[in-house]
Amino acid sequence: MEKDIILRTLNLTKEYKGQKVLKGISLTIERGEIFGLIGENGAGKSTLMKIIAGSSQATKGEIVIMGATTNRHSSHSRKQMGVMIEQPACYGDMTAADNLEIIRLAKRIGNKSVVGETLKIVGLDDVGSKKVSKFSLGMRQRLGLAMALIGSPKFLILDEPINGLDPKGIIDMRDLIRKLNRERGITFLISSHILTELHQVATRYGILHKGELIALHSAQEMERQCEPFIRIKHEDNVVEVVGFLKSKGITQIIAENNDITITDISDVPKELLSMLVKMNYRITEYYRQQETIEDYFVRLTQVSEGGNNV
Repeated sequence: MEKDIILRTLNLTKEYKGQKVLKGISLTIERGEIFGLIGENGAGKSTLMKIIAGSSQATKGEIVIMGATTNRHSSHSRKQMGVMIEQPACYGDMTAADNLEIIRLAKRIGNKSVVGETLKIVGLDDVGSKKVSKFSLGMRQRLGLAMALIGSPKFLILDEPINGLDPKGIIDMRDLIRKLNRERGITFLISSHILTELHQVATRYGILHKGELIALHSAQEMERQCEPFIRIKHEDNVVEVVGFLKSKGITQIIAENNDITITDISDVPKELLSMLVKMNYRITEYYRQQETIEDYFVRLTQVSEGGNNV
């Protein structure tokens, strides 16, 4: 067993009704990482997580969890894994403690105090006899996390854990994930389409687009990928303006109607705006800006699909 590897997937593929939902996914998650799986809705994030969790089967490929393949001793490895995928399944007419007690019994955990301890970890130790049906969405998400934590897992899989939460709920969930990672050494695989929030906790990223893993980055690499760009808005013929920019040696251009983005500014003359004005182009906006994580994601997916660089 590679002691520092929690999860490895090798050429993981999933076909559904003749369509490839996942296309040869190979990735590695190391012990102690918070691995952020980025992708728009429908990219295949939940499908990948379900296969890793064992609730769905891959069409082909291999999964190695804590040194064990899915065909060899995988049940022991999965016992060390907690999962919260989609809306946590719980009994609305029962309390949080009752729901956790059911899971404790199902997992044959002898220590009865684990229920109260887990509720305290997620901040639900003061809800008393309140029924889960009366919980807010944030409280339900906390309960779902508590259910995943029963049994002291080494690896947690969380699918969209902040989806639908209010700002305070998002901050609380973010802080809780960091605390569990820091104090308990839990490794996380977290999916989200809200890149700015995932950026607050993830130490490494995988970007999934239409079933393909198109990039793997550390947090530092992701920062470096966010390049500065120049945005030009105008009221002229786009082909003519782009042609002028290219004549000045500017090649990395994305043009959408009257909105032009120069993605590589290393060859842009400092006096470009003056040059455009002298050509009598009707420039309504011209500014330089640092690319955000969302900008980088959009640019990367455009390149993946052939892009619209001109």
